Amino acid sequence: MFQYTVRGHDMKDCPTPKELANKIAGYQLNNVQFALNKSFPDIGDLTSLNPGMGTFFRETFAAESVQIALLSCYSNLIHPDPVKRHEILTRFERYLAHAKYFGASMVATETGSVLPQMGYSEDNFSDRVFDDLVDVIRQLVAYAEKHQIMLGIEAGLNHPLYSLDRIEALLQRVPSEFLGIILDPTNLITVDDYQKQVALTEEAFARFGQSIVCLHLKDYQISDGKIQVVPLGEGCIDYRSILRITARHKPYCYVVLEGTTDTALPHALELLHAGSYH
Repeated sequence: MFQYTVRGHDMKDCPTPKELANKIAGYQLNNVQFALNKSFPDIGDLTSLNPGMGTFFRETFAAESVQIALLSCYSNLIHPDPVKRHEILTRFERYLAHAKYFGASMVATETGSVLPQMGYSEDNFSDRVFDDLVDVIRQLVAYAEKHQIMLGIEAGLNHPLYSLDRIEALLQRVPSEFLGIILDPTNLITVDDYQKQVALTEEAFARFGQSIVCLHLKDYQISDGKIQVVPLGEGCIDYRSILRITARHKPYCYVVLEGTTDTALPHALELLHAGSYH
């Protein structure tokens, strides 16, 4: 019913691409969300990106029946320094241009922050910053359309894209089949409203489900007045209800197990495969 996916950098002790692909396949998984600079920083990033590199990774993973479902390029798209922002957007455009060589269907990112280090600022919630973000997304979507690659945007409470209203507004102002939403319901809750997470998920699919291209499934506990991420099955996320909603609206959707590292993966997958989501 789903395309279960792991993040490559959640798999530990994989010094080579072949070993990473082998470890993922060993869990009977066929998809990875791949961040090149996190899994293999020594191989390089922007300056070394080339079609041959993408083909190498695609073929190495494919030999183990693993697909690079999402290519990660998580960046501060609204960096306040114009020079830095230009570098970041150029980097992202290069990922969009090379994604097809990796065999990826989309390039994924969050939206960033007005603070250079991606920190929390209430300025992120202003209309001015949102307008700025819209301009940036328009630029990247035009590039994504040119290369026929999906731009996957993930919302979060600390970012300009912090609510369902903001997501819907972005989709209305940048109408494109190549702009997709990566829905992470845990990114959009607080310690005060986490009980409403299932309702929030249902509402998201009702309002802009046609644009949701991936689900991030991130478990959590409430500790010291904060939401703390834990491996799936160790927290309080109602993953069964969330997956039932997803199955109804987006069968065979990519479901990324974020924050579930390899040691916790067998138990998480056992829970997922034991469930019925029809």
